[in-house]
Amino acid sequence: MGELETLILTDEEVGKLLSMSEVMKAVEQAFVEKSLGRAQNPPKLYLFYHKYNGDLRVMPSYLENYDISSVKIVNSHPENRVRYNLPTVMAIVTLIDPRSGFPLAIMGGKTLTDIRTGAAGGVAAKYLARRDSKILGLVGAGAQARTQLVALLEVYGGFDEVRVWGLYGTAEDIWAEIGEIIAGLKKGRENPDEITIFSSTGLAVQDAVAAKIAYDKALEKGIGRFIKIV
Repeated sequence: MGELETLILTDEEVGKLLSMSEVMKAVEQAFVEKSLGRAQNPPKLYLFYHKYNGDLRVMPSYLENYDISSVKIVNSHPENRVRYNLPTVMAIVTLIDPRSGFPLAIMGGKTLTDIRTGAAGGVAAKYLARRDSKILGLVGAGAQARTQLVALLEVYGGFDEVRVWGLYGTAEDIWAEIGEIIAGLKKGRENPDEITIFSSTGLAVQDAVAAKIAYDKALEKGIGRFIKIV
């Protein structure tokens, strides 16, 4: 590996490098860093491809205490399967060295996104859900349902029953960000009778910490390939 080479990881390789338990720990800390004002997580920037019924989103972030920074580019094209035999959602994550701006790694981001979003749900359940929960309800039956279940099994070990709904509609009263609850800035669940709803809209800081795990483990295991880009 030369000094100025960038690690390239396929989506399949990233999936093999990330474990739910590791990503949950990293995502939990990322929530705290954001809520304590130690992370830059600007709003998503959208490009709309109206004539193609699609869009592109750019999600940059920087966790200042950990010197972890990344930029994710992710699309949504609902007609891709029929028109082009491509996935509806595709993503690429670039892991950046904050000291120089050098691209340390470019990796597939679809599986990373699925895992880190599932991890966020698991972290939310850890702080908001009843500890004696035995029935799990999943709203939606796509890729996220699978990773949400994996994360919740990390928290609970198992369930007596899993119920899946394919349609949803959720008005909401927003009490706090999950990071504010983890950091102790606001209270979470106070009694078993409360009903809590966690909206796991993705944050770029989640991509950054998950990408850093994949990068470190790829270096350790010799996975991926290096190329000179700049």
